[in-house]
Amino acid sequence: MGALLVASCGDASLPATVTSRAAITGGTPTSGDLGVAALVQGGTLICTATLVAPRVLLTAAHCVPDGALPDAFFGSAPASGGAQLHVLAVLRDPSFDPATLSDDIAMALLDDEAPAGATPWPLPPAPPTAGLAIRLVGFGRTAPADTTAPEKRVGTASIASVSASAFEFSPSPSQTCTGDSGGPAFATFAGVEAIVGVTSSGDPGCAQSATDVRVDAYASFIAPWLAATAEGAAGPGDRCWYDANCAATGGACTAALDDATLSFCAPACGASNSCPTGLQCLADSAGNGLCRHPAPSPGAPGAACSDDSDCADGSCLAPSAGGGRVCAVECFPDLPGFCAAGYDCAAVADSDAGESACFGEAAAPKASGGCNAGGGDDLDIATATLTLLAGALLRRRRLGVDARR
Repeated sequence: MGALLVASCGDASLPATVTSRAAITGGTPTSGDLGVAALVQGGTLICTATLVAPRVLLTAAHCVPDGALPDAFFGSAPASGGAQLHVLAVLRDPSFDPATLSDDIAMALLDDEAPAGATPWPLPPAPPTAGLAIRLVGFGRTAPADTTAPEKRVGTASIASVSASAFEFSPSPSQTCTGDSGGPAFATFAGVEAIVGVTSSGDPGCAQSATDVRVDAYASFIAPWLAATAEGAAGPGDRCWYDANCAATGGACTAALDDATLSFCAPACGASNSCPTGLQCLADSAGNGLCRHPAPSPGAPGAACSDDSDCADGSCLAPSAGGGRVCAVECFPDLPGFCAAGYDCAAVADSDAGESACFGEAAAPKASGGCNAGGGDDLDIATATLTLLAGALLRRRRLGVDARR
């Protein structure tokens, strides 16, 4: 979830064949709201997102599933050209449920600062209330059957009801539609416009009502990542995502020795230059000394942890054979290939469902069958494989039922 990817940035025009549609029912095209971006993937409009920091977009969690990271297009119409930046990493709310769309909120980190004029919106100073007028912006369809090219539009609506984590709104006269997912609902507080909602779902006809996630309800999720990803915010050995994130340390944002998806600030070191506690002076591929974490790096498989949030991938688990909790990824004893060299597929402690995970060979004995060797006969392996595929298909079918935007 925090991979550091190398990508070019700057002005770029999307091809005229962008395939997802145009936006906001009952709205009008706009060349303003420069901080509202379109999330695009291979020339296709995926969702909408809103700038809340110079490098961070707020969007819906269902807009950024695991897999290829999107690009963010800044402009009024993708086919007309504009600035396009790559997304380096995304952070979804850890409680997000793709089946119900609860906690449907996420952030996307850009590979560069947003273009000039794209000003981040502040978070709301107060909760939304029923009857509050909101302003909607998005690149989605103007109606379910709309086939026109994507274009940023703006419209107005009114909040109908408010729950602990979301609110519903009714058209006044506008409504969100397909492609507006992740886009903003703005409201004005004491003369200052703030983002109060993130578009999540609505009725299939884009005519009656829609649901937004309340931004204020997720302040404790949003604020720490905004702080951690800011320029100069990361110290020696801290998790980082781009070089300027480490500006205060004088070091570069360097990939971990044991997990290429993790990077940490690594200042230079030498014979007379000691490293901070917990770091070691280790040579890079060019022979230069850098202060780095020895394996296992924080958040990587095998690293000590206290809860799931400490792990970049997988969960914080303890082996049933005994030992402390470490970051570990799920595995299946009857299927080979899930665990890396030096790790075995072993039973998880206190698991009612009998889960297994990849634990270091020294910490846990290999479970029956192992995950580095093909345990069981061919029929067992085939049956387990079919079960996994069936589960994946079922999850996909469930994802298609909701009326997400």
